[in-house]
Amino acid sequence: MAEAYAVALRERVVRAYEAGEGSYPVIAARFILGEATVKRWVWRSRGEGPLGPAKKGGGTPSRIVPADVEALVTQLGDPTAGEITAAYNRTRRGRARVHVSTMKRALHRFGYVVKKNAAGHWRRPGQTCKPSGARS
Repeated sequence: MAEAYAVALRERVVRAYEAGEGSYPVIAARFILGEATVKRWVWRSRGEGPLGPAKKGGGTPSRIVPADVEALVTQLGDPTAGEITAAYNRTRRGRARVHVSTMKRALHRFGYVVKKNAAGHWRRPGQTCKPSGARS
């Protein structure tokens, strides 16, 4: 994803428009921006005030919590990501169930390592305990 435009550029664009140096299309062409971008910045300056970039979206939060993963790894011993996923889904129905890729992301987020075997395929979590510097 592209980075946000600098606040200084946003302010220059809004000042140019407010000073009457041209219409939205003229200002957009001058600063090599989209016309809609110039409109949004002007509207924001008139309504909200600050022209800083909006916070990036965060996506859908995971339903998998560290305690569930730790309990499954302890219970199953040295399981593969598929085995952990199957055990996790056994007690859940419908939308509460997760895909193995979701479980792999959760394992990574909680500090577990998923090793690859010699053929290069994902095989199993490398550690059955949380590393000392891992986030929870």
